[in-house]
Amino acid sequence: MNTKLKLLLLAAVLLVTRAQAAVRVYGEASSTGPEISVKVYADIADTAIVSHTFKLFYNPADLQLIEASHNLDVWFLHNGSTTVPYAGPNESQPGEILFTGAHMDGRSPRSGVTGNRVLLGSARFARSNPNTPSFDLSLGRAGHFANFVDINALTLEVIPGEVRIFSVKANPADEDLDGLGDQWEKKFFGDTGVFFSDDKDGDGVNNLGEQAMGSDPTDSNSLLRLTITEGRGRVVIEWPSADERIYNIEGAKRLSDFNVLKEGIKATPPLNAIEFDRSELPDTFFFRVSVQAPPLQ
Repeated sequence: MNTKLKLLLLAAVLLVTRAQAAVRVYGEASSTGPEISVKVYADIADTAIVSHTFKLFYNPADLQLIEASHNLDVWFLHNGSTTVPYAGPNESQPGEILFTGAHMDGRSPRSGVTGNRVLLGSARFARSNPNTPSFDLSLGRAGHFANFVDINALTLEVIPGEVRIFSVKANPADEDLDGLGDQWEKKFFGDTGVFFSDDKDGDGVNNLGEQAMGSDPTDSNSLLRLTITEGRGRVVIEWPSADERIYNIEGAKRLSDFNVLKEGIKATPPLNAIEFDRSELPDTFFFRVSVQAPPLQ
């Protein structure tokens, strides 16, 4: 094999290696309805890194930043005897957040960070309108600044293909990030054009509450109501239940002071029931039920 062919093969191997990227940065967004959360991760292979810098972009007309934070469990400065604080994310420019993180540990000077789904930073937003929010990521600083640096003081992004920045993807079960499962919206409304705060059936419970309860948002008679029956020294509480829900029964002498009486009650659709000894309850007592819904699907 001649020298020229050997060099071409070597170049091909190097290109394949770089295409895999030493660092892959990507984001994931999810919603509770009123709030949107974004977490930015990195898959770090082959070489440990000691610092990172990136920007997260958002539309300030749609979102109001509540807080942004580093992952201080991983990205910290330690001088050998104590942790040294450093500045948090820079939020001074509307519509963008500059994250700068470092892992420098005086107790283990040659250590760095590797692994998949390493959390770099996160941000939480309040939504200002029903628009579907969008986000973007980029290197933190252009030009001669070092953004991703490995334990050998090598700036990785100057090597083509070694750092790849991907987009922020929405929870696939909630692509429009309104806190409602897309399949749930299509089941009851035919499409995903509704919003979490809508109350189509006018029963006083919005779509977010209906989804959590497992009730029908188009039927005002489909509600999570407690039925209380007293007799023979017992108090029986019944309520309509839905698959995969977990319930807690709470009680109080005063409406401002509820405590959990029974927790972790699994659903037994279409109805759940629980009994209490009447002698163990005050003359006047209030009950309520809380529900834990399954993850969006």
